[in-house]
Amino acid sequence: MVLSMFQFVFTTFLAVVCARAISLGEGDIPVLAMLIPALWIMPERKIAGAVMIVAMTAYGFTLPNQPASVSIAVWIIMPLLMVIFSKRSSVGVVWTAALIVVTLQIGLMVTQSSGKVSGSAMMTAIQTFSIVAIWWAANNWKPTKQRRWWSLILILPLWVAGLSFAAVLSIALIGIMASMESYIKPKFEGWNELLCWVLPTIAFASMVVSLDIDVPSPVFVVWICLLATAWMTDYILRAEEENEEL
Repeated sequence: MVLSMFQFVFTTFLAVVCARAISLGEGDIPVLAMLIPALWIMPERKIAGAVMIVAMTAYGFTLPNQPASVSIAVWIIMPLLMVIFSKRSSVGVVWTAALIVVTLQIGLMVTQSSGKVSGSAMMTAIQTFSIVAIWWAANNWKPTKQRRWWSLILILPLWVAGLSFAAVLSIALIGIMASMESYIKPKFEGWNELLCWVLPTIAFASMVVSLDIDVPSPVFVVWICLLATAWMTDYILRAEEENEEL
């Protein structure tokens, strides 16, 4: 139990490292930084693995063209997806939550198009679809002992090219993926669900409290609304489940 708790805290720390690496990289985060972790963990001949690679590559493609605040904030969609597609959910909940996500994201993209928030509306849309695809791949993941260790060699060119933040991002993501995969075992039931809530929340919160990173108000509003939607939806579904049991 103590070891699991330590692993949980360390994984949370890695999420903060990822957020800092993306923000301090100032756009110098190549696609390779996101592709390396996907290659390292991907099992052979698995659809989920292929989707993970495509989604992480697409997300990596957007990083140089987006402010770090937007790139990190979009990950809060993952706990919302976890809630609305849980066994307790219903078609009505899915459509309602989807409408909220689409409305908020379109509002952010309109704000970007008007020049009030830096970045590209198209990149925001790509990031949103990428996170949804990553969540689907992770939700359909089966643990495997297979590892493509040769992919770690690709980190060296990042260091040589002076892209230290990109290299740190790759290493931190590998640590997060390895940790979450180890929690898939039945004896660790519930840990991955907790990480799904904590990691995107802590990562973005670390940017908000940082004095050297500017988080635009529209981005913060969208993020807090999505987080609140996830919390409220989860609370309502749990309350309904408890009432049915009574």
